[in-house]
Amino acid sequence: MRLKSGNILPMSIMMTFMILLAGIGIGTVVLEGSKRSVDTDKSISAYYMADSGVERQLYEIRKIGTPVSQVTALSSTYPNGSSWKYDGSYATTTQKVISSVATTSFEVIDLFNPDEIGPANIDTVTIRWQNGADCGSSFANIEVGYAEWNFSGSIVPDQYTINRKDNLLVVGPADQELIVSLNPNRAYRLRLNALRCTAANIQVQTTLAGAPQGFPGDITLAAEGTYQSATQKIAVTMPKLDVLSGLFSYVIFSECTLLKGSGSPVCPP
Repeated sequence: MRLKSGNILPMSIMMTFMILLAGIGIGTVVLEGSKRSVDTDKSISAYYMADSGVERQLYEIRKIGTPVSQVTALSSTYPNGSSWKYDGSYATTTQKVISSVATTSFEVIDLFNPDEIGPANIDTVTIRWQNGADCGSSFANIEVGYAEWNFSGSIVPDQYTINRKDNLLVVGPADQELIVSLNPNRAYRLRLNALRCTAANIQVQTTLAGAPQGFPGDITLAAEGTYQSATQKIAVTMPKLDVLSGLFSYVIFSECTLLKGSGSPVCPP
C-alpha cells in the first residue's frame, strides 16, 4: 500500500500533542498533591498552635487564678511564624451533655460563677437520660444531691454561708426525666449519681421562669492558631473549677486518729 505524501507529519504532531497533554495532566496532579500535603502540614501546625492557646488559658485560669476577663488579652508569637491568640469571649451554654455516669462515679455541676459568687438565677433544672449498655432489662435512675448557698445582705465572693448541704435527694422516675426545683436567689453545686446501672447521654437544661439559662460555672476557652497561611480555631467548654476525683468524696479530715470498729481515738494535746 502506498501512503500519500504528507500523512506522517499531521499524525506525529497529533501524537506529540497528546503526549504533551498527558504530561501536563500528570504534572498538575503531582503539583496539586504536593500543595495539599503542604497545606495539611500547615493546618496541623496551626491546630497545635490553637491547642497551645487553649492549654495556656486553662493554666492561667485554674493554676494561677487569672480572671476570665483577662484571658482575652493572652497571645503568643514564635520565631517560625506561628502564633495563637484568644478568639471568643466568656460564654455560657443552655444545655450540658454528659456522655455517661456509672454507678461507681458521679458528675458535678456548678450553678454559680466562681469569679463572682452570687445567685444562680435558675429555678428549674431538667435532667433527661437513657439507659446504659449494662442496664439490660433494668433501667437507669439518677439521684441528685446539692449544696446550697444562701446570701444575706450584699453579695461578696468570700462572704457566704452554706445554708443546707445535700438536703435533697431526688430519685428519677422510670420515664428517665427528672425536674428539680431550686431557689433562684441561691447558688448551688449539683451532684449526679447513677442508680441500678449506667445512665447514658445525660442532658441537663436550666431555666428561669421557663426561659433557658446558661451554666454560670462553665467557661468557654477559645483560641485561633496560625502557621504561615493556615488558620485553625478550637473552642472548649468546661467547668471553671477542677472538681476533685470521687476518691475524695467521703474522706473525713480529723486531727485525731481514725478508727474502724471499737476503740478510743487518740487526739493530739
